[in-house]
Amino acid sequence: MVFTLLILMSGLAAQETPAPRPLKPTKTVELQVPSFGAFGEPHCDDNLNVYYHLATRFYSHTLILGFSQSGNQSTLYKLPDKFAESMAFVDFNVTPGGDVNALVEDEDGHAILFAFDSEGNAKDHVRLQLPEHVAGRHIAVFPSGTVLFSGYYRSDAPADVVGNAYVGLFQPSGKLLKKLGHLNEKIATPEKGNPAEGGTTVGRNGNVYLLTANKVLVISPSGRIEKEITFTKPGPEFSAVRVQYSEGLLAISFAKPGKDQVVLYQYLVLNASDGSLLGLYEPTEETGNSNVCFSRHDGFLFLTGDKNTLNLTTAPLR
Repeated sequence: MVFTLLILMSGLAAQETPAPRPLKPTKTVELQVPSFGAFGEPHCDDNLNVYYHLATRFYSHTLILGFSQSGNQSTLYKLPDKFAESMAFVDFNVTPGGDVNALVEDEDGHAILFAFDSEGNAKDHVRLQLPEHVAGRHIAVFPSGTVLFSGYYRSDAPADVVGNAYVGLFQPSGKLLKKLGHLNEKIATPEKGNPAEGGTTVGRNGNVYLLTANKVLVISPSGRIEKEITFTKPGPEFSAVRVQYSEGLLAISFAKPGKDQVVLYQYLVLNASDGSLLGLYEPTEETGNSNVCFSRHDGFLFLTGDKNTLNLTTAPLR
């Protein structure tokens, strides 16, 4: 235990003042996908298929587009018609194998999890047995079907818990397995114009990685906190908005508002086993700032192009 702590501390010290390295593209592939708008951060599976929450008239609509690296294959994931208008989108998650799950809320504020088949059809759904006054933020689904839910207590909760985080592990049936009770820190409301912090991803190793404002929690399928990997932001103006995993590496995306409503990003790459720093990276004009996938072998993949053409651009780690 002491040895592990020393490693994590040394990794933290090494990342205090890194200079960001510019990402340079080495390959660009035109996608056979028409241009589209999207909400939030995308997801990516182990085959580097890309998934987006499509932008429609309302953010609350649950419509998820998945497409392959070439764009030759695409799938639209949507709720059955009888649920589509009454359910409000909260979050979605993609497993390493490409299984898509969406978290929504019904008209009474209940958290409902929909699982989709490979054709984009909802194959089943369950209500998560949450305590009253809890709203969802993020989900992750383990290969076993166990669900990690991350949320917070709403303003209508008792005053002493309003804004506190709620993290729980749920059976595929929606029944609570375990509340991760020590994760009850306050979730800060982002300043106007700043992105909200936090995110989840599932590793091929079977663990879930839960991102908070200043650390990544490595959570096993049993709900055990295997590690807490702390990190230093590039600057206080940045928000930690996304975590990605690939073959023992973590990539944490930091975002801050720039001029003319442009969001500026930097990416911190860490060793997932001990938190040691591999490097801090930043996108360039050639890559754009739409990072869709992270791969230990390929580096970062960016969606580039214009209203007529979309490309997938690869920028390796250097």
